[in-house]
Amino acid sequence: MTEPVILVENLSKRFGDFLAVDRVSFEIQPGEIVGFVGPNGSGKTTTIRMLLGLLSPSDGKATVLGFDSFRETELVRARCGYMSQKFSLYEDLTVDENIHFYGRVYGLSDAELLKRKEWVLEIANLRGRERSITGTLSGGWKQRLALGCAVLHKPRIVFLDEPTTGLDPQARRNLWDLIRGIRDKGTTVIITTHYMDEAEVLCDRVAI
Repeated sequence: MTEPVILVENLSKRFGDFLAVDRVSFEIQPGEIVGFVGPNGSGKTTTIRMLLGLLSPSDGKATVLGFDSFRETELVRARCGYMSQKFSLYEDLTVDENIHFYGRVYGLSDAELLKRKEWVLEIANLRGRERSITGTLSGGWKQRLALGCAVLHKPRIVFLDEPTTGLDPQARRNLWDLIRGIRDKGTTVIITTHYMDEAEVLCDRVAI
């Protein structure tokens, strides 16, 4: 049996008197698409942020790719991609400029960045839109670009926080196809969603 890429044991998070995550335990195997399904306030985003070391837990422990999420955060983040619930690219930059900016953030060399930029443009179907101002793109195109930037550095795991919220049905299906393609290249995907139909269609396993 393969080693899990994520292992979580009794993970909890309190904000004052409010218990946001209550003794959660799970493991995720490499190459899976795993969905976290639940309404706003159910702890999905909080759990992801703890796994990435962006929040400290109140109790419990978690390892990502064998690294402690809370003591080896830089090692975890270097190997993971994260697409936040709120669109986080620079809307006043072009598609090309956003890709270059995130490539530099991830420390890609000139040669690596050029190669990965071509890949992102291809898989996100953005070729010919390199000079488009990001803020002028439709919601679906923005999300495809954001996902491309999140996997620019070939992460072994990518966390997608409600990536299809607000998209029309066709844009959602297009993004699903893109997510499956990334998984087929070997990246493990953790996705949060409000939509049970999305979880049923897209995910290998679901946590509610």
